[in-house]
Amino acid sequence: MLKRFILCIYFFLVAVSAFSQDEGVFWKISGKDLETSSYLFGTIHIMCEDDFQISQQVSKRLGIADALVMEVDLDDPALYGNMMENMYNEDGQKITDFLSETEYEKIRNFLKERTGMDMDQMQRMRPMILMSLIYPNLLECETMAFESELMKLAKAENISVLGLESVDEQLAFFEQIPLKEQYRSFFNYTENLEQGKEEFRKLLSSYREEDIAQLLELVTESPEYMDYKEVLVDKRNENWIKTMGAMMQKGTMFFAVGAGHLAGEKGLIRLLKKEGYLLERVYL
Repeated sequence: MLKRFILCIYFFLVAVSAFSQDEGVFWKISGKDLETSSYLFGTIHIMCEDDFQISQQVSKRLGIADALVMEVDLDDPALYGNMMENMYNEDGQKITDFLSETEYEKIRNFLKERTGMDMDQMQRMRPMILMSLIYPNLLECETMAFESELMKLAKAENISVLGLESVDEQLAFFEQIPLKEQYRSFFNYTENLEQGKEEFRKLLSSYREEDIAQLLELVTESPEYMDYKEVLVDKRNENWIKTMGAMMQKGTMFFAVGAGHLAGEKGLIRLLKKEGYLLERVYL
């Protein structure tokens, strides 16, 4: 339950090929002063079990990597404790401080019906944690996550698992968004679940087509990202580039991050190219 719950959070949290830099979720990184090539794979954090598959192209490259690098190290033994410490608003704010009594009752009834959880026991929980609880309702199926499956493959080959940022660093980005707006986004999701389902279907379709430009647009139009793309996507991408460069100096890295981080002027593909790396699309 907690593992899925941690993975769901990263739902928020969504190079140039010879043909188009707006297509392709899997890329080979070489050039500059690298002794070995590395790989960049864009994931979608949850999808239906029946639709889930990992391409042989992906598993083959992961099998030769020195490390699997995700947004955060989900294999870190300290992750559970860190997540538990950061589940609640630091200054004790409650959801009822930001929503009306009527709005709160709607959310309480929604969560009780959909998850069986009692909102009264979670009033101080961070909005991003609450949001993660309803993502499975957008699919209404048994779900799987690329991150957990890639970790299984890495462990089977004794490949190290690393992270581009810590949980604390990730939370710091969300803290730049006023709590009132975060709770409002959460309420809007519960009020417009059918719309959310339709948007998620579009997201899945774009991912299957490897249309990363459309993916970026869909992710940044969602309520929790709207008006905060610079904070939640662009700034994180810029921070990751330096970390990725240092890691690639040590060997073959297999980077797996949300596909929404790949495209755009400040996406990882263009940022890596600007740093002097050669990006080649790997076709799935």
